[in-house]
Amino acid sequence: MRFLFTTLQFRESDFYGRVGAELNRRGHEVAHVAYSRRAAAALRARGHRAECLPDRMAALGPIDRATAEMHGERIVAQYDLPTIRDVWKTDWPCNGRSEAECLDRTVRHFLALEAIVDELAPDVVVPEVGSESMRTAVHLVGLDRGAQVLFLFYTIFPEPLRLYRDTMHAPIVPEDELRELTPGERAEVERFIAGFTAADRPIRAYRAATVTPSKLRDFARHIVVSATQDRDNEYLRPHTFVTNVVRERARATLARRLYREPDPAVPYVYFPLHVVDDYKIKRVIPHCYDQASIIEQVADALPHGHEIVLKEHPMSIGRNRLALLRRLARIPNARIVPPHTSSHALMRGARAVTVISSTVGLEALLHDKPVLTLGQPFYGGYDITVDVDSFREIRTAVPAVLDFRPDHERILRFLGAAMRACYPGKPVLVDDSQENALALAGSLDAAVRERAPAAVAG
Repeated sequence: MRFLFTTLQFRESDFYGRVGAELNRRGHEVAHVAYSRRAAAALRARGHRAECLPDRMAALGPIDRATAEMHGERIVAQYDLPTIRDVWKTDWPCNGRSEAECLDRTVRHFLALEAIVDELAPDVVVPEVGSESMRTAVHLVGLDRGAQVLFLFYTIFPEPLRLYRDTMHAPIVPEDELRELTPGERAEVERFIAGFTAADRPIRAYRAATVTPSKLRDFARHIVVSATQDRDNEYLRPHTFVTNVVRERARATLARRLYREPDPAVPYVYFPLHVVDDYKIKRVIPHCYDQASIIEQVADALPHGHEIVLKEHPMSIGRNRLALLRRLARIPNARIVPPHTSSHALMRGARAVTVISSTVGLEALLHDKPVLTLGQPFYGGYDITVDVDSFREIRTAVPAVLDFRPDHERILRFLGAAMRACYPGKPVLVDDSQENALALAGSLDAAVRERAPAAVAG
C-alpha cells in the first residue's frame, strides 16, 4: 500500500518519518508532505520521499483574483463544501487577514496538494487531526482520489488508538457490535473499569505554563529555524512562546479567585469544560463553540437547589479567557471548582454528568452515571446516554437525565465492542517515542490489511 503522511512541524514529521520507516520495512511505500521546510529536508536526508508544501504553493506563481475566484468555485463544487471560507475559518494564520488573502492561500493549498496526491497516488492518507488548511484540504483531496483517509484518536482503553476511516465524526462501532460478552471478555472489561477508576487521574497531564531547560532549548532552536530554513512557516512563531507563558501564568493566577471548593451538601450536575481551541469544537461541532451559552441553558434547566459544577480541562489551565470564566462564575447556580479537583470524585458525587463531547462522559459510564451528551461524541447513540440533537431540547433533557439510569450490562457490551475496535499505539502529541512509532506502524499495517471495512471504526 502507498501511504501519504501530512505534517506541520519537525517533531510531528520526525515521528511519522519513523512510523513510515517501519511501514517501509513491512512492505509499504511511504511519502510525506510537510509544512516545515526543515522537516521536509530532514525526511529526505533519511531517504524518505518528502514534499515541502510552501515550496509547492510558491511554485504555482502569481494567481490573480479572478483565477482564484474561479478555482474557489470549483473547489466548493468538487469537494461539496458549503463555502471556501469553511476551510480557512479555523486556520489561525488566517486570523486578521483579508478575504482575498485567505482565498489565495486556500486555493494554493488545494492546487499544490491536488498535484502531489495525483503524482503519488496514495492508497492511504494520514493527515493527523487538526483544523489547519493543509489537513482539511488533503482529507478532501484524498477522498476525492479514492484513498482511505485514516484519522488517529486517543482513547482511555488499554489499546488506546481509535482509528477512523474517512471521517473525524462517527460512532466508534456499529450498534450491532454490542453483543453478549464471553466470560473472558467480561472479565477483561471489568478489569479495565476497576483499574481505570482506581487510578483516578486524567488521561492527559495538567498543563503548566512553566519555563524548563527543554522548553528553552526548543525556543532557541525555533528562533534559529524561523530565521533561516523556515522563514515563511506561518505556524512557527517563537515569540508566542514568551507571550503565551506570561499570559497563561497571569490567567491561571487571576482565575483562582473564581474557584470554589465543591459543596457535598448541594446536589449537582458535573460539566467538564471543553478545550476551546480543540480541532473538534472548531471544525467538527462548531455549533458547540459557545460553551457559556450552553452551560447557562443547562443551569437554567436544573431543578431548584441544584448546581452545575464546572471544571477546566487539564490542558486548558491558563488558556481559558478570564471573560469566559467570569461569565460562568456569574451564573447563580454554577460553581467553578479548582482545576486539579479529582474528576472521578466529581463524577461519583454527581447526580449526572453533562458533556459536549468530552471523554469525561465515557469515564462517567465506568461509574454507571447518567450522561447527557450535547455534541454527538463517539460513545453517544447506544442507549447508554441521553443525547440531544438540538439545544432546544436541553430544558427537557436535563431533568430527564437526572432520572435516567443507564443499563450496566449494555455499558459493558459497549465497552467490550469499543475495546475490540481499538489498536495499540498513540498519536504523536501523546507519545513520540520510538516504541510508540513501531506500535503505531504495526496498527496501521494491520488496519489496511484487514479486509472487512468495519475493522477500522467509522
